[in-house]
Amino acid sequence: MKAFNVIPKLRLNFLSYLLFVPFLLTEYACESSPTYETMDSPGSFTKCTYSKDLVSSGFNNAIIYYPCEKDEGPYPASTLTAGWINTKEDIFWLAEHLVTHGYIIIAMTPNDNMGDNNQWKKAHKAGFKKLIYENSRSKSPIHGLVDIDSLQVMGFSKGGGGALLAAADLGTQVKSIQALAPFMDQQFELNGIQSATICYSGTKDLVSSYSMVVNIFSSLPNDIDRTMAIFNKATHFDWINDGNFQNRFKTYVTGWMKVYLNGDNSFSKNIVENQNWLHDFKHHNANGDTYAGGCE
Repeated sequence: MKAFNVIPKLRLNFLSYLLFVPFLLTEYACESSPTYETMDSPGSFTKCTYSKDLVSSGFNNAIIYYPCEKDEGPYPASTLTAGWINTKEDIFWLAEHLVTHGYIIIAMTPNDNMGDNNQWKKAHKAGFKKLIYENSRSKSPIHGLVDIDSLQVMGFSKGGGGALLAAADLGTQVKSIQALAPFMDQQFELNGIQSATICYSGTKDLVSSYSMVVNIFSSLPNDIDRTMAIFNKATHFDWINDGNFQNRFKTYVTGWMKVYLNGDNSFSKNIVENQNWLHDFKHHNANGDTYAGGCE
């Protein structure tokens, strides 16, 4: 899937350009700070939430965040889970940010948050199904508000691994996948993934290690847009509440959604101009082009 053209003459999508920047402007990319307001600030939408009637055999409990401005819908939507021993409350910081930028988020705790990746896979698939059901349920607060053609699965750690496994089952129903420091505790098969996918980690992450993320990234199909972004100095637990670097995470996660869920090309700069935050960056276009970047 083509995202958009940042430089029309080169016909590069935003991620291709993002990876091309270090070779053109190495000093700028690695040493300069962005000169615009990044996506870490709240957006223009108001947060509404509900948890009533969100019952499923696929997860223990859930809450849905949605923009209160119903007349501006429908909105893209995403599942969201944290990781091992975590609950949905441990990653509220991201849900609360994304809803203000016009996204519906179902945050979930799996049935067994000390289990294996399959627990999070089940939660994501159940959450995905719940979003579609709530969109059609007449008494649901989000009735008619979900853009069912712009759905994403997203999770942290084992939740990131579970998101990838769920996406492999869901195929073309998913438009985007974001794996936040994903951890896999078993053999995996990702050939069923058919949508743009990004995998994150950090140089100080000892759980979702660089080698693990490289292995996951290398296991993605060749015919999708796929990206690996390694943040300088970030640890595994920076992705849960009160972690460091979350303003940077917000910029990339939100920017990715604006492009791949909304098709909004204007948000390319929110990714491109923060290349100095990344230690390593790899992107493969669905058309076969390959790019790499990052600051050592």
